Amino acid sequence: MGNKLMDLRDARFAIFEQLKISDLFAYEKFSDYSEDTVDLAINTAEKLAVNEYYPINSIGDKTGVAYSDGKATVPAEFHAAYKKFCEGGWTAPAESYDYGGQQMPTMLNYLTQMLFFAANQSLMVYTCLTHSAGKVIEIFGTEEQKSKYLEAIWSGRYGGCMDLTEPEAGSDVGAIKTKAIPNPDGTYSIKGNKLFISQGESDLTENLVHILLARVEGDPEGTKGLSCFIVPKIRVNDDGSLGEPNDVFCTGVEHKMGMKGSATASLAYGDNNSCIGELIGGRGKGIVTMFHMMNEQRIVVGMEGIAMGSSAYLHALDFARERKQGVAFGQRTGPQVPIIEHPDVRRNLLMMKCYTEGIRALLLYAAKCVDMQEVAADEAAKQKYGDLVEILTPICKGGGTDKGFDACITAIQVFGGYGYCQEYYVEQLARDCKITSIYEGTNGIQANDLLGRKIVMRGASAFQALIDEIQSVIAAAKGIEGLAGYAADFGVFLDKFIETSGLLRARLNENGYLAYSWATPYLSIAEDIAVAWMLLSQAAVATEKLKAGGALEADVLFYESKIKTAKFFISSVLPQVMGRLDAIDKNDDTILEIEDKYFID
Repeated sequence: MGNKLMDLRDARFAIFEQLKISDLFAYEKFSDYSEDTVDLAINTAEKLAVNEYYPINSIGDKTGVAYSDGKATVPAEFHAAYKKFCEGGWTAPAESYDYGGQQMPTMLNYLTQMLFFAANQSLMVYTCLTHSAGKVIEIFGTEEQKSKYLEAIWSGRYGGCMDLTEPEAGSDVGAIKTKAIPNPDGTYSIKGNKLFISQGESDLTENLVHILLARVEGDPEGTKGLSCFIVPKIRVNDDGSLGEPNDVFCTGVEHKMGMKGSATASLAYGDNNSCIGELIGGRGKGIVTMFHMMNEQRIVVGMEGIAMGSSAYLHALDFARERKQGVAFGQRTGPQVPIIEHPDVRRNLLMMKCYTEGIRALLLYAAKCVDMQEVAADEAAKQKYGDLVEILTPICKGGGTDKGFDACITAIQVFGGYGYCQEYYVEQLARDCKITSIYEGTNGIQANDLLGRKIVMRGASAFQALIDEIQSVIAAAKGIEGLAGYAADFGVFLDKFIETSGLLRARLNENGYLAYSWATPYLSIAEDIAVAWMLLSQAAVATEKLKAGGALEADVLFYESKIKTAKFFISSVLPQVMGRLDAIDKNDDTILEIEDKYFID
């Protein structure tokens, strides 16, 4: 077996053969890339992930983050690996040459990030948050702010984090109480408290830039009164040198079930009345500014989840081929056989295969839409790709994290009692993965976003853009021998999904509470529809490759596997959505009758 982090044969198939990353090379921005340079980048990332990040993941889990007197210390082994990561240019590879980036296609960037997340999520969280902080400054910052912070962030010398959550303001962002008081020089004095801040404090970088939400004194309550601020841990002088500490104090770090190498901090700002912040993005526009960071992170977190699920699947597959228990099915006696031969284990592995490969392809497809939105010359095309990114964001976040965690739990089941023991890596993967469905907007919030915003936005045009893409794959597959029947079945399921989506849109204005009670089941259905779409697309490509002939024996086996995986999912998994869609259509309102008093403790 390969690296046990990601099936790179499958990932290469997705970007080269299914999604055709070479289409991007015709655009000036990506003209320096070729399939050879893409392959080199993948190989380089794999080497760093396997040799540097993966070996210290379990060490970080055991060591954890140490806290003393306001300082958080990451596992010592993280420093050398992070330095190599920065030296390799992996901190901001998709950014412009102008900012020291490599103008890497987002699709390639996502693929390599998933390798690193699979290898060591705790360490990667530091860098992915840093990138998002830099992106906010690039988009919304003044030229002075860009000059002061951006190179240091993109290079990895400074870390970055997103400071939203407060004791009384978690998912309810509008309840934020942190204050910003205007100063005569145009800066603001910040005063308040935050908690659950990933990378809110660490010794991994020489400085840390907080992107913080606060309310300027006198501004309205709720999200409309929020503003966004740059709050460096250490103040930065005009010449780029570091000045004095900025009255940002870490009051402690959380003791979590997983991601123990990642510092999740509680922070106090302005206890000594000397915390200075710089407004970014305009006063009262903080939620708009911050959501550029949040939306990037939501897709990133989807990558985190499915990356760990992918690794769990590969570990379980390896174990199932080596572990011998029981005799061959239907036999009473005989030699023990590998457990992969038993039907329940095989089904578990196949379910993991379907979801990890399908969701990974979906994330890579979303990445291509990001690139196409930027480079497309036609405004209608830009709008289409932008709509697809919008509607796919909650599906990618929810699907990547839900299905990724399911894969981790299923891997433990395949390992049996061994999987429940700390000596086996899948136990850590499950603990590390669970947070992904919670942070950067819980999956309940993703479900609400999909139902309440994305399928109704712009007169349901984003929803229709997605449906058009799925229907085009179904139509093409109906003309392919061996796939036509499966494509027709998928078409029936999709028609039912479209019908139910229309009913839900109408119900939002009739009884919103009841409509939103179906949001999470609806998101789960959308995830399965998206996986079927990706797997059918891959099966169509694989069929054409086999028909063309000339494939090596290993490639023939791979292509046949892609076809069989799609057939299994469409015939054995996707039919389950019909029952869930029927339940939504029925719209039973018992949930409205079950008041608090019926939850008897």
